[in-house]
Amino acid sequence: MGKRNRHHAAGLLLKLPEGISKTGIGLIDQQMWCWGCDVRRAEGNLLIEYGFTKRPSPEPRYHSAYTLCGVIPDGALTLWGWGLWIAAPERGSLFISRDRFRVRWIPEADLAPSAWQERDLPRGCVDIRVSDAYLLLHAAFLWIAAYERWVAESVELCYRASTLSAWPQRRRFKGDISTEQIADQWEAIAEVVRSQEKA
Repeated sequence: MGKRNRHHAAGLLLKLPEGISKTGIGLIDQQMWCWGCDVRRAEGNLLIEYGFTKRPSPEPRYHSAYTLCGVIPDGALTLWGWGLWIAAPERGSLFISRDRFRVRWIPEADLAPSAWQERDLPRGCVDIRVSDAYLLLHAAFLWIAAYERWVAESVELCYRASTLSAWPQRRRFKGDISTEQIADQWEAIAEVVRSQEKA
């Protein structure tokens, strides 16, 4: 990608508070790893148990999509192994990439995008409605926290700890966040986003 195109792509990303950007890179990769383990769990797929609908990819080599309605009023959240998408009418859509925690906002509210690779998604919008983008981001972070609290209450005590200990990127990100702190960490960065909404 040439310099001009790199600058253009950067203009499509939502600018995040510095603390969130730094923390989020490792946190989102760890969370995506956890969701993958939850899908493959021998005792049953936790995303399905939680209420997600699985949409298999038309090509087996690509990740399935898991969609959950009602995360935000009249909206929905979709997970793949490479990112998270949240959308609501009149608020648009927001994508959080597993790769470097890049966040982009899309004006159209697509509640169940038919995408099987990140490049299948819309690229984003230069004229970001920041208040809508932060609202969606805040809702996504709060939902992740709620999901992790549900996992802690619903499965054996050692499950999430064993999931984290097997995370391949632990050394790269200098360890993981402890089982007890996952939900708290997501709630903490949600609060930072909320403060930006009000600014």
